Amino acid sequence: MVTFSKYVEGLLQQISGSYTLLQNLNDKPGDLDIIKKELAKMTGFLQVLINKLEANPEESSDYQYFLSPSKYYLVNYDFFREIDTVSLLYSDDPMRLKGIRLAILNALDEKNLMGHISAFLRGL
Repeated sequence: MVTFSKYVEGLLQQISGSYTLLQNLNDKPGDLDIIKKELAKMTGFLQVLINKLEANPEESSDYQYFLSPSKYYLVNYDFFREIDTVSLLYSDDPMRLKGIRLAILNALDEKNLMGHISAFLRGL
């Protein structure tokens, strides 16, 4: 059976992996599909993380600093509509791809969410 801490670590590693993949994209045609897929994964994992932390307050005391920035991101940012709009008109435009990608990365950094995740994963 997987322990609570290992489960949370796995979620954080998945989020970090998607974030790293977005950082390393070259903004070429076809990257919009990758951006959309990785954004969906991160959004889903953040929601699962929030649900787990809120459902298990006794076990989640070491992870509470992820809760507030995760909620902030999910409440304040939704890039799917913008991605759908861009996909219709500008899916091969490298500057538009770069703009969306950087907006997503900046949003994840806004409340130091990725900083907390990186620091936690480095400490493992």
